[in-house]
Amino acid sequence: MSAYFPPAHLWNSSFTASAACRITEVNQPVQRDWRKRGLLSKAEGWARFSPDDLVHVALRDAMRLLGLPHTDPAIDLRDVATATQAWAATYPGSIGYNDGLEPSVYPRSTFIDEPRFRYAYAIRSWQVDTPLELAADYDDLRAVLTGDDERVGIALIDIRSIGLSIAAKAGEPLWYVSSGPGMHNITAAQNAAVNGDKAAQKALKAIGQEWDLDKL
Repeated sequence: MSAYFPPAHLWNSSFTASAACRITEVNQPVQRDWRKRGLLSKAEGWARFSPDDLVHVALRDAMRLLGLPHTDPAIDLRDVATATQAWAATYPGSIGYNDGLEPSVYPRSTFIDEPRFRYAYAIRSWQVDTPLELAADYDDLRAVLTGDDERVGIALIDIRSIGLSIAAKAGEPLWYVSSGPGMHNITAAQNAAVNGDKAAQKALKAIGQEWDLDKL
């Protein structure tokens, strides 16, 4: 394998709408409505769910239960979703290994950062778009609550609980580690090769991948 590419990559499992319903406890009509509203990625199509999709569904549902605006696509949950997935990845069996690869060689931290935040919260009137902030622990929250700003209230989401619940209810790995480059690695190399990167061109040729725009 060319040194240009990583020796292994992480790829997402894909879940059906019924599995997503079981895992997140959000029914399928609501899932479809949220997909139509642009709250969920369409990368997996209309009826499949990646781990990131599952987390977004669970977070939106937690916001709904707290009375927070949750159906506006302008509310960006990417950072909160990433922080939640970091917890999901700590659940035993949440990452599977293919091609004879071992977790001792490719531990979780190779692909997914260690959890840094325990809570997501909103701290002001949530009649309008209210972004969720992240807090590492109660000390972070205490600093927020003792600040000088006038607070209407606080809505708190335990993202550790959400991440671990998703991983437990999935009943199978959320991610798999496989040998060689992933599609995102190949696509990035193709873009670099088109722009004249000789190392990328050589690496793609070595694995039988085209980079010439006329041949793609």
